[in-house]
Amino acid sequence: MEKQKRKKTACEILSAADFLNGREYKIEDCYSEHASSYNDRLHFHDFYELSVIYEGTSRFLVNGSLFAMGKGSLQLIRPSDYHWQQTAPGEHIRYYNVTFSPDFIPEELRYELEQGQEPLCAVVGSGEWPELVRLLQRLCEAFSREGEETADRIFIRGGIEMLCAFLLKRQESGGRPQVQIGQEPIRRALAYVGKNYRERITLADAARAAGLSPTYFSALFHRNMGISFSRYLTEYRLREAKRYLLSGELPVKQVAAVCGFASYSYFVTAFKECFGETPGRLLGESRRKK
Repeated sequence: MEKQKRKKTACEILSAADFLNGREYKIEDCYSEHASSYNDRLHFHDFYELSVIYEGTSRFLVNGSLFAMGKGSLQLIRPSDYHWQQTAPGEHIRYYNVTFSPDFIPEELRYELEQGQEPLCAVVGSGEWPELVRLLQRLCEAFSREGEETADRIFIRGGIEMLCAFLLKRQESGGRPQVQIGQEPIRRALAYVGKNYRERITLADAARAAGLSPTYFSALFHRNMGISFSRYLTEYRLREAKRYLLSGELPVKQVAAVCGFASYSYFVTAFKECFGETPGRLLGESRRKK
């Protein structure tokens, strides 16, 4: 893939253009193990990824929460989530993987999914599991058929909405995997970044939000996240900048300022390194599509 020829950063921001192949959705029966792609680093992406595990066990780090998931569980990674699958050596998972663009689902559903930073994950009850698996199998069959049949597209859209609604309902009922409590200082720091990334943020600011000394916070953040705090902050801002540019509503310099970049030249350089194109080009493409 052309994208993989570029310099890798510690935290990848993956594009729907690379992973959906020009489509609005993709449904696959997948296998992942310790050595699988993207298991070794934190990453974001600008599409939704819903996974339903039917074999094996793996740990997941999502927005500072670390938890294990195995057979009979599902989770949804949102464009607002950073995550890292941490499958241990010798472990693996088999799962149905449903990826789709934000525009493929209704706005009201997107709104519900984007509330809060808590991971969207759930354990499925034994009575519900067979029906859920049958739905995923039928979605895979519909996706595998050639062409863009209207009936298949409608069925797939409805199936994805049902899966999202099921997950939201399970969240409300408390059917979630157990989260490791050691991540609480990290979650506090990341919540601080999410609320204040437009302003000047220092390591000391984040450490204060986490309730730790700067030195200890820096080491804890890197040990748990696999990335330095400064790099995380930069790539969080870059991801937000890309969302602004895709809307086509603000000029590039204003996007840079709104997203907390004090230096415009640094913003352009960092954006190109991360996404492989300049922010000006992305903005132009977004406006031409409108």
